Amino acid sequence: MSSYSGKVLSEGVAIGKVHILNQHSISQINNKPKEEIKKLKKAIEDSIRELESLKKKSKENEEYISMQILLLSDPMLLSKANQEIEAGLSGSQAVSNVIHEIMNSLLDATSSYLKERVMDLSDIKERILRNLIGNKSLEIQSDFILVAEELYPSFLIQNKSKLLAVITHRGGYSSHGAILCRQFNIPYMVSSAEAKEGETIIIDTRKQQIITSPEEKEIQHYQEVLAKLSKEGFEAIEHRPYQFLANVSDNSELERVKQYGFDGIGLYRTEMIFMNSDRPYTLEEQVEIYSEAVEAMQNKSICFRTFDIGDDKQLSYIEASKKGVDNYIHNPIVFKTQIEALIQANHYNTIKIMFPMIHTAEEFKFLKKWVLQIQKEMKDTSYIEFGIMLETEEALSTIESFDNVDFISIGTNDLVYSIYHIHRDVQTVELEDYLKDLIAKLKRVVDFTKERNITLSVCGELAAIEPALKEFMRIGIKNYSVATPAIKILNHIYKEFF
Repeated sequence: MSSYSGKVLSEGVAIGKVHILNQHSISQINNKPKEEIKKLKKAIEDSIRELESLKKKSKENEEYISMQILLLSDPMLLSKANQEIEAGLSGSQAVSNVIHEIMNSLLDATSSYLKERVMDLSDIKERILRNLIGNKSLEIQSDFILVAEELYPSFLIQNKSKLLAVITHRGGYSSHGAILCRQFNIPYMVSSAEAKEGETIIIDTRKQQIITSPEEKEIQHYQEVLAKLSKEGFEAIEHRPYQFLANVSDNSELERVKQYGFDGIGLYRTEMIFMNSDRPYTLEEQVEIYSEAVEAMQNKSICFRTFDIGDDKQLSYIEASKKGVDNYIHNPIVFKTQIEALIQANHYNTIKIMFPMIHTAEEFKFLKKWVLQIQKEMKDTSYIEFGIMLETEEALSTIESFDNVDFISIGTNDLVYSIYHIHRDVQTVELEDYLKDLIAKLKRVVDFTKERNITLSVCGELAAIEPALKEFMRIGIKNYSVATPAIKILNHIYKEFF
């Protein structure tokens, strides 16, 4: 029996047999360029078909899978790889070179959103290589604990029903894989633990511990622990005066929000609706979607973030080079239609409208004035709260100028990148490297919002990570917006404090 420590990315306890996911080797042989080109074309086509099939089975992860399909379908990928094959490289070496070239360019980008695509591309590369060598066994048939160098989200999505836990050598708190593990309630640790294929292993994130080849008494103990944990529900405990809010991307998630006892929706990502279509949604279609959400939540508030398109999220019918106010200035009809739909859906005066990627108070005032003008033209008198997602260093440094907002939601993912240039897939930076400084900066926001009676919440992955959540509570933040499974973490930390 051996014991290893590690960094916890998703909470939980698990016992199971190890499955080691090895990265595919790259062949250097290219005796027949035409045959290599044909094989690569087929491998890409097979990869697209696999993802299309996976997309139908996993609606909640449709955006991620659609992005992978889009990247695979880019004709430049095959074209550049073919050029390298004709120059003498193998198909696997050629496609790896092309993808790595794109990955390196993204790592040099200034946008955190573009940097996040690095892991997507690595995921895509592994899928193509697997299809090139004819290895079709991606889906595992029995329950297992995954041990790998890094976690590929598409593998996780495909095997979530059998996956008991994840251990990787590399991984970040806000990586897409870590987010999905928390969404699926799968324990996940980053560790140097050594394990063998088929070996029994225990993962206990409460102790930040991994046990390989455990003794029988250890197994029996953890079987009892699992039996006890399985009885714990996801319902929110009594938590006044705190607010536990949910992050959602579409109406299919609302039933779970109500079931878990959330106080409302802290972030409704409306851009996910827009990304489901190759044309602008009509006013009537949007009214129906937003109204359904409002009716489902009844008297509970819903914070709709106006469409957040730009950077890597591009749509054919929206002109958006970057996120923020330019989104709406360059697409006034799309913006006006969305606002009209939200106003029409505000049946119970529970709708909040939040603007993303705001840099200055003037930007916020401009957008709020625009919305109020639309409301006036509609002769609507319903009550709407207006706020910002605090996710830029400029907005943070001038926070006292935002005295006209009703609420502020701290978007930790982008704010951390804006201040420290740390994006979610960086492996060399630990939370403790910047958390103390971030908390010191946010204390100023807490003081300002208390003084002006402005509602303040934390929205982002840090709100579901125990060390950060404890610090947020310590400085007086009382509202948290998280993925629905994180209700257990909110319950746990709240009980520690009170």
